[in-house]
Amino acid sequence: MNSIVSLNGDWELLFDTEDTGIVNRWYATYPSGTQKIQVPSVWEKYFSKVSISQDAAFYFKHFTVDAKQISKRIFLRFERISMHATFWLNGKYLGSHFGAYTPCILDLSKAIKPGEDNVLCVRVANMGSANSRIDLGRESKEGADDRFVRPTEMPVGLPWSEYPFGGIYGNVDLILGGAAFITGVQLEPDLDEERIAVDVAFNNPRGFNANLRILMRNPQGEVGELLKENLKLEKENTSSRFVLKINNFKKCVWTPASPKLFAIEIQLEAKGKGKGEPDYSFSVVKNFAFRKFDCIKGDFYLNDSIIKIQGVTYTQHFSEGGLWTADTKKLRKDLEAIKKAGFNTIRSNGAPLTTAALDICDELGLLVFQEFPIYTMRSTPRGLEEVYKLIEEIVMEQKHHPCIAAWILGSENGPLVLENGNKLLNAVDDYDKCRPIISNLNCVYLSNEEEFHKDTGKLMGVTDEKIRLYSSHRLHLRMSPNAALTDFLAHYCDKASVEDEEEISIPDTTLGNSQFQDEYAEFVNDTNGKILVTLKNHTLLPASAPSIKGSRSAKNDKAVKTLYKQLETFVADKKLSIWRDVKSFTADTNRLALQSKLTQINAIQSNPLVSGFMLDQWADFGTDFCGLVDENRNSKGFDAFMQAATTPTRLLVTGYEPVCAPQSEISFQLALLNQARLEDVEIEMAIVDANGKKVSSQVQKAKGQTSLTPLGTFTIVAPKTAGDYKLMFTLSALGEVVSVSSENLLVLEDADVQKAISQVCFLDNSGETSDDAKAALAGPEKIIFTASLSSWNDDVLNRIVELTRDSGKTLFLSDLNPEDIEAFNSSHHFAQTIDSHFTTGANGISVHYLMNNSELLPEFANHQILDDLASSVIPNISLTELPEAKVLARSVSIVNGEIKTGVDLQIIPFGKGRIVFNQLNLFEGLETNPLADRVFAKLVKMLIG
Repeated sequence: MNSIVSLNGDWELLFDTEDTGIVNRWYATYPSGTQKIQVPSVWEKYFSKVSISQDAAFYFKHFTVDAKQISKRIFLRFERISMHATFWLNGKYLGSHFGAYTPCILDLSKAIKPGEDNVLCVRVANMGSANSRIDLGRESKEGADDRFVRPTEMPVGLPWSEYPFGGIYGNVDLILGGAAFITGVQLEPDLDEERIAVDVAFNNPRGFNANLRILMRNPQGEVGELLKENLKLEKENTSSRFVLKINNFKKCVWTPASPKLFAIEIQLEAKGKGKGEPDYSFSVVKNFAFRKFDCIKGDFYLNDSIIKIQGVTYTQHFSEGGLWTADTKKLRKDLEAIKKAGFNTIRSNGAPLTTAALDICDELGLLVFQEFPIYTMRSTPRGLEEVYKLIEEIVMEQKHHPCIAAWILGSENGPLVLENGNKLLNAVDDYDKCRPIISNLNCVYLSNEEEFHKDTGKLMGVTDEKIRLYSSHRLHLRMSPNAALTDFLAHYCDKASVEDEEEISIPDTTLGNSQFQDEYAEFVNDTNGKILVTLKNHTLLPASAPSIKGSRSAKNDKAVKTLYKQLETFVADKKLSIWRDVKSFTADTNRLALQSKLTQINAIQSNPLVSGFMLDQWADFGTDFCGLVDENRNSKGFDAFMQAATTPTRLLVTGYEPVCAPQSEISFQLALLNQARLEDVEIEMAIVDANGKKVSSQVQKAKGQTSLTPLGTFTIVAPKTAGDYKLMFTLSALGEVVSVSSENLLVLEDADVQKAISQVCFLDNSGETSDDAKAALAGPEKIIFTASLSSWNDDVLNRIVELTRDSGKTLFLSDLNPEDIEAFNSSHHFAQTIDSHFTTGANGISVHYLMNNSELLPEFANHQILDDLASSVIPNISLTELPEAKVLARSVSIVNGEIKTGVDLQIIPFGKGRIVFNQLNLFEGLETNPLADRVFAKLVKMLIG
């Protein structure tokens, strides 16, 4: 007889807070004092007052099996347990299992008592709060010293690292098998050959005869029999392969737009006893689909056509503990929101999605880059052994899901993956040869705060025999990128751009470190294929502090509340703040963050070398407010941004400078992101004033040839009148509007910058020697300008101080870098000490703004907050405020849950003269950028009087 008995429901649980459970043999003595718990569940979710010190618990379940119904083959299957489990039945040890993401099957035949009360005991270990270790309960053998393991050296996954959830959180089934039954089914649909290979594994005695029946349901719901065959299973626990032809399914190919699913059912029928009914084993039902996914030279192909990845990183955890498994309605709602937002891919960030999540992605048409729970795991022999087991278990259980597009071994340069990349690639390939595999996602890390490192993350395609290096990059880019930076991103890692330039100029001094700046060309030449880019979101603040629930989220909830108290204090300080309240502050910061991210996405997607992007991340975690929804999966109201970022066919603008003089030429580059494969398109570029009136317009025709078509450089003439405008782009094809987008445009009247320049001694242009500098200082100019204070020796510095402090001139210090600041602080001439910090917003958010009384407001056309219109002058570094300073421009940043204020432009008295500390990027834009000209001319006028 074959049957499956669910052991879900009421269990007994006792926390082993004193570590006495094994010593006192609870698995055989069944102690008192237990409490009821529902299985499946995680105990953090089930008990509202669980202490985080309760890191191990014993579960108990009583059950009876009728002696008349006792089966020949008896197994126990646990779908999911976190994190380590040890099993006993009636006091007899059955085995153990490590890992929260794979099932465990145990043979009960030698421990079960037919017709009597059976007691199942499971010891479940989570992470201890006192020592941050996982207690496995006992050594594997005498003297092994392996009872405790660090989570960093085991495959625990990112969700568990953030909220270490414990418990039996998957289904528990008692399998009462007859003479034989099916233990596993693997499916390999072949789109090209129009067939499906079915591998069936059996639990059977030798020489067993049975009939095998295979049924299939197509996407239209029609069911048909594919195979009925008499089998003789000669060997014990054998397996068989069947290759079945499928006709007329070409219209039923799975795509994100039309995810058409098939289902297959395998039944095993054996002769019953005597003349009774046949004995049927448990039928196995699996969904599958016909589709192909490959990566060739770094480009991703779905069903033989290039698909541009537009994805988001997704961690399947929530603050109340554990995964969404216990509430699939919430999980479905979450994944449906991602699909509705326009993303075609999710990366299961730091751990694999559960089977329930993959089923939903199959239905919705969401591609999944399925990541093993290796993440930044340390390299140890024991950890590596567990990873090999886990790879086999996960791939074999999940590879039939059509949504899985690629396997990701690990990410962010974890030591285990770096040291064992090739071995692990081959290990995955042994079990699945139909999907690309990435050994180390985001192997290149580049930020706008002088950070850069790289390791050879590898990508193995399906048909591409060459393994690609440096295949995925993680970029933390500055907010409000200027025209030069967007142009650089549009050609990032492009060998042609390196070969065309004698000297490569990185457009931003804080983009990467000195190694990146000096060896960029070599780095580009080492990259041997297209790249997948992960872009870190800037901080996106909810309008008010969210409440995070769950026994392990108290620390995060407190940190969130603390941050919002800091925000309230900052906003209330009118010496520092220009905002009315926290709500208006969050509205402005979110507008800047989303505007900046969209500019970065457009620049990256216009790069022919980029195969797609992943936004990091979907949901907040603690004070990491980089999610598009909050930690409880509530919307933050960013639907318009997500739609703009994921529109699959649209125009991409790079190299665009949004500030210009009247009737000047505005140049920029356009590219066509062309998932729709449009051939003949029409582009209207129109300038619209603040009232929505079209000032000028021009139409260009273009050919769309591939998934990404660079269209070249375009020029349009600015309006005659100064003011705020929009540059509108309308893409049409076959008489229908495909997409509409816009860029801000500010037209400013020219300033008399030549007059201002003539009144300033530009010391940096004077020559290289001290005599040259002193000769320049002897001039009549009242302002001494230098953007390289640290380059001047004591002789020149002494003369600068004399002319400023004693003769009443103004020292204009601009673009101070760490070397300049060190030179200033170490000089005996200056009593003040200054400090600096990055204000690029690359690792959080930074807002630069003018104070309410700033004389510079008219020069910025009364735009008090510096946004994309001021991208050419926004600095990367802000300074601390000095005593007695007159502050004209400030900054505020949020990084790692803390607020930091800074100053971009301040003036302090210095003897008879003054010192100006200016971080605005003015010098390089003089005579080319009207905003830089106007600000500089106004400052000179203010200083001279």
